[in-house]
Amino acid sequence: MSKIKYLKGNWIVKKTIDKNISIKGRCFIKNISKHYYELKEDVKTKINNQLILGHQLFKIFELGNDLIFYYSTDQLKNNLLYKFDRKKNCRSFFFCKKDLYIANFKIISNNFFTIYTKIKGPKKNLNIFAKYYRTI
Repeated sequence: MSKIKYLKGNWIVKKTIDKNISIKGRCFIKNISKHYYELKEDVKTKINNQLILGHQLFKIFELGNDLIFYYSTDQLKNNLLYKFDRKKNCRSFFFCKKDLYIANFKIISNNFFTIYTKIKGPKKNLNIFAKYYRTI
């Protein structure tokens, strides 16, 4: 059964990276075809009291028990980011060169969901916690 269709709409996103960096903005999820959805984020990142504007675009596809996120920006178009296995508590494991991305996707309600990502590698050790709140 499709879960992502219940998340269509407008969202406020709040992210923290290792409790030092805060990211806030808006997120929009919509259908782009029968089986694909688009997740678009427009965010502001605050680092050392400086604001940096950012934009992310993902395609989301549900296949069997998998919820698959692809980058949809020009430079990374159609590169896999997450492949959440709903049978394994929506956990995703992904290798990018020497870095391992471990992520959990959790739908709390129709008005709130989270994505927690741990990035571990020779030069990286990051935790990203993203919270999405539905807007009207």
